[in-house]
Amino acid sequence: MNLSLRNAIMSSITAFMVALWLSLISTVMAQDAVPEEILQRTVLIKVGNSVGTAFSIDYEGKLYLVTAKHVVSGLPESNATIQVRRGDRRDDVHTVKTLFPPSSNVDIVVFETNERVKQPFEVAIIGDTGGPAFGQQVWFLGYPWGIHTRASNRELPFIKRGTMSAIDATDTNAMVLYIDGFNNPGFSGGPILYWDFGKHGYRLMGVVQGYRNDTAKVLVNGQQVDTNLLVNSGILVGYSIEHAIQAIQRGQKGQP
Repeated sequence: MNLSLRNAIMSSITAFMVALWLSLISTVMAQDAVPEEILQRTVLIKVGNSVGTAFSIDYEGKLYLVTAKHVVSGLPESNATIQVRRGDRRDDVHTVKTLFPPSSNVDIVVFETNERVKQPFEVAIIGDTGGPAFGQQVWFLGYPWGIHTRASNRELPFIKRGTMSAIDATDTNAMVLYIDGFNNPGFSGGPILYWDFGKHGYRLMGVVQGYRNDTAKVLVNGQQVDTNLLVNSGILVGYSIEHAIQAIQRGQKGQP
């Protein structure tokens, strides 16, 4: 092999290795920062004295608002009014119709709006891979106790990380997600997302319902005694985002 050919081969190998390294670094960095788009789509909502989180999704070019059902209980099923916090003001959002998943056990509700989206959102619903692997890192967004990031006249939700721990798919119409992650009151209705390694992008996978309670013990004369005090177990409970899509599809068919 002559010297010029050898140099050309080594140069090609070096260029390939550099490109591969940059690609790996880009992928790792992408997984460590939640995209701006989903931050902007996640809002603080208030219904009566109840405060929670909601986020917008697009389906066939139309905008829908998703949250936890218990956060907005008592609202009418059409022409509902939700107070949404945007910057320094609270705007009243008037919905067209309230949509529910097939199972009443699912703590998800979807509000149909009159808004349209110009192009599909970058952060879409669960990808072709079907969701994250067990043990994979996931993120969940929300407004604990109504607290938020305040910068440049805009408000952004808290961002927390967790581990995809388990699912309960006994009822396929009410699939429960269990995340090893410590959330707080106010996160209910917020989005859960993950990094899709197949599509190399973020995907929505669920809606925060709350957290699993545990009972606390106290020491009395050196002995542990059960109490009725409920504490956060550190296990986040959510429902699959697919049930929000089912609600939208039912609404398109005119089903209750």
